[in-house]
Amino acid sequence: MKIFKLLLYAATVSLLATACGDDSDDDDPIGPGPVEGQCYGFYLLNRGVDGEEASLEYFDFSDYTMSQGWWTLKNTAVEYLGDWGVDVVAHEDYVLATFNDSEWMEICTRTGEHLNFVEIPSCRRIVASEGFAYVSSYADVTKAPIRNGHVAKVDIEKGLVTEVCSVGRKPEGLAIIGDKLYVLNTGDWTIQESSISVIDLKSFTEIEQVNIGNIYAGGALTVMPDGHSLFINSCNASYTDPGKSVIFDTNTLSVTHEFKQGSKYAAVYKDKLYALDTYYFPMTSSDVVSGFVYDAATDTVFDFPVSSEILETISDPSGLWIHPTEGDVYIADGENNKLFRFDLAGTLKGTYDTGFYPTQLAWDIR
Repeated sequence: MKIFKLLLYAATVSLLATACGDDSDDDDPIGPGPVEGQCYGFYLLNRGVDGEEASLEYFDFSDYTMSQGWWTLKNTAVEYLGDWGVDVVAHEDYVLATFNDSEWMEICTRTGEHLNFVEIPSCRRIVASEGFAYVSSYADVTKAPIRNGHVAKVDIEKGLVTEVCSVGRKPEGLAIIGDKLYVLNTGDWTIQESSISVIDLKSFTEIEQVNIGNIYAGGALTVMPDGHSLFINSCNASYTDPGKSVIFDTNTLSVTHEFKQGSKYAAVYKDKLYALDTYYFPMTSSDVVSGFVYDAATDTVFDFPVSSEILETISDPSGLWIHPTEGDVYIADGENNKLFRFDLAGTLKGTYDTGFYPTQLAWDIR
């Protein structure tokens, strides 16, 4: 049944792309810019676990409270949000969230009213620009001997996929820089064929695929403070393998920096990168959590602002985010369904209950 749905999906998108086309004459480059507007709060996606469905909540900065079950309370006529939440993004008037097991992307308003479910098989990460969402997917829409994934281009207002572009195996993180879309292909851990696909947004075709080395790449792509480099997470494979996270320069299409530390989550605040990693240590039957801060201007690595003693009390770190203007550090605990807020000195400022396994956050900037 899944194979039939995938073939139908690919055929439908092909017809839509032929019918719709791209009549735009706008040659202005698409790319990230400075934070504009006020940050009112954030949308928190909880993955769901052990038979519990995913959920979407809202955290309000006016009183620092979490509205649990926020989306569900807004949409009593909709059966449920989805299973196995992966990513959430706020763009223009919309909030977008992907659900891997349900194989769809939710589109709702900024105030939580459901608009559309867009079917995207094996959907993963999202990035959005100028009214379109770009969604990575593990599903193969080609008949190539090697099973590749793809990126779906979604018209948000219409709620439909207009084009697809085949990339490498198991694509995850996405980033738009200039008029290019960069895609992290995580490959297969058994052969570690991590690479970056470069997609031209005008033609929506892959124009290059660059090998980034023998690393355990995964998760999101993080745009560095210079605006043209990407930090790539590469977590510890085991307690004897520390991992090797890297920086990829989109100008030269090459890895320009390697870290001896692994990383699962990363965030940029002002001129620095903050990275967090966790791995299982069998000697103590517990997880080891560590982090670092990197200043690219001086090529210097610093200690993570939250002490290792405090980090070790977080049972299962499942996300790291930093307030874009205030600098508060948010760390999720997927095992205990908690969200911790620290200042940049590492002092705990608040602890908040979440849904099942908090996994991704999108700032509400308007």
